[in-house]
Amino acid sequence: MRGADPGLPVLWAVINLTPDSFYAGSRATVGEAIARAEKMFADGASVIDVGAESTRPGANAVSAAVQAEVLLSFLREYRSHFGEALMRRISIDTRVLSVMQQVAEWGVGYINDVSGGSPEIYRFIAGSGLDYVLMHTQGNPQEMQKAPSYGDVCAEVLDYLQQRTALLKEAGTRAEKIIWDTGIGFGKTVEHNLALIAGHARFRESGYRVLAGVSRKSFIGRILGQDDPADRLVGTLTTQIYLTLRGLEILRVHDVREMADALRMIAAITQHEL
Repeated sequence: MRGADPGLPVLWAVINLTPDSFYAGSRATVGEAIARAEKMFADGASVIDVGAESTRPGANAVSAAVQAEVLLSFLREYRSHFGEALMRRISIDTRVLSVMQQVAEWGVGYINDVSGGSPEIYRFIAGSGLDYVLMHTQGNPQEMQKAPSYGDVCAEVLDYLQQRTALLKEAGTRAEKIIWDTGIGFGKTVEHNLALIAGHARFRESGYRVLAGVSRKSFIGRILGQDDPADRLVGTLTTQIYLTLRGLEILRVHDVREMADALRMIAAITQHEL
């Protein structure tokens, strides 16, 4: 699914059904999430990306049972409010196979898996027909930021994504169902993150859609001296605009209206390019 302008990214809006996500502005109860999703769609979101487990650095794991209970409650309310036709515009952010299996029965469109997956997950994705976000990470959320190390971060992340993609395709997943995510902030230093953002074109050459989740993350705070994620809007928009101008297909965002306005301005200007 692309935006109105084929040269601009679509926006995936973040809703976290957990009290410990790193950015307070993304947190919501199930009751709050429906109204928030409605506003996000109105503001320009194409997909709502919903999770029930924080994967910020140092976060504790949430059991499959708790995740499923929260997510199925949300999906029940969402379908009641929006109808069956909009179920495909939901992405579920989970790294747990049993949760993926349960939400798939509700007709969601995407699985956003920060773990990089497993053979069992790949077989499920192939049989489900869901689109799958394949993300690179180095370690799990509890330890990934302790001492991330790479020789050439772009080359190593690219190799990882290529190898995992081959396994997905061997399991039967079609190429057009696979979305790449370089995993900004997941087992990376500030310099690693910047190198991956600046080297975005290397990943687009693969032919797969690429998603970036940079919104309000700590690398922006480190560069700008902003400890509170609530202060990082300008740094976030700047980074997302940089990626937009280099052809990124999908942006995972907290601030839908602000980024949608930026895309409208970019579209208006580029219409007058010679």
